[in-house]
Amino acid sequence: MDERYFWPSVAYALKTTKPLVDVLRLVDSEKEPAMGFIYGAMDAAKEQIAKNLGGEESTYKEIWKILDDKWDFQLHRDLHAAAYYLNPQFKWESNFSTHPEIKSGLSKCMERLIPDPSDFTKVDEQLDEYRYKRGFFGMRAALGSYKTHALVEWWDHFGDQVMELRFFAMRVPGLTCSSSACERNWSTFNQVHTKRRNRLSTTKLNSLVYIMYNKKLKLRYLQNRSSKKDDDPLINQDLPSDDEWIANPNDEESTKVGDEELNLDVDEMANEIRGEDDIGDEDNEIVFDDVDGFEDGLNNYEYDLPIPNDPNSNHNSVDENND
Repeated sequence: MDERYFWPSVAYALKTTKPLVDVLRLVDSEKEPAMGFIYGAMDAAKEQIAKNLGGEESTYKEIWKILDDKWDFQLHRDLHAAAYYLNPQFKWESNFSTHPEIKSGLSKCMERLIPDPSDFTKVDEQLDEYRYKRGFFGMRAALGSYKTHALVEWWDHFGDQVMELRFFAMRVPGLTCSSSACERNWSTFNQVHTKRRNRLSTTKLNSLVYIMYNKKLKLRYLQNRSSKKDDDPLINQDLPSDDEWIANPNDEESTKVGDEELNLDVDEMANEIRGEDDIGDEDNEIVFDDVDGFEDGLNNYEYDLPIPNDPNSNHNSVDENND
């Protein structure tokens, strides 16, 4: 390998991809929804790439074209532009973009999300209050906190004089941009529904996943609170969830979480539903009592089914009484 070409290629790759990695970290962050920041982050990433390559158009033109094609035809949505406009961290800055697609996206979102004509007119008028920092938006507290407070919380706190706009502004920037939380939940389903545990009812499967997923969230919250470290979702093998609201942040349980507590077991999850300490092995059948309003109970928890052609299996067939 010729080092004369290798290391310059590595440097070029780092200069062009690092700003994009920062955008991915923003989108997959669990601190707050990224909808209000994704549009500005993409613009900032493009500008940073151009700066890293020396600022000459000939050096970054090709990269920009690739990004624009992906953004315009696959990623960009009107919600991104509307949330960008409703974010004072961008709107109230001198470098706020004046691209026509921003106001166009805002108008389209208003038409879609505000069907009532009177509310639509009120929101359109109230945008001037936000745009020119009038009323509560001009208060010292509002001007001093819009860069530090979470966007949805800021609108909730200072939008009392413009209730219709407040509802719209909390709804749009509060949306998520990533499907990571769903994918993490699917992985939990895969841990519960295995080849040997493949006859769980839908109700029971959802209940086990609910308990396992929330227990993981709770353990992660206790660990993060004790270590006071922010997870990097791009390098952690056990990805954090965006649904921290499921776990109770006011839980008084001790923050000291041992490694043994992280070894979650499906049988342990079943015990929590059942309300007992041990799961019996007789006849490979467990009958659950009615828990939390389950109409028929959670029956037939696990069947120890043999694996086909498994020489170690002690079963030749599944007992018909277990069906």
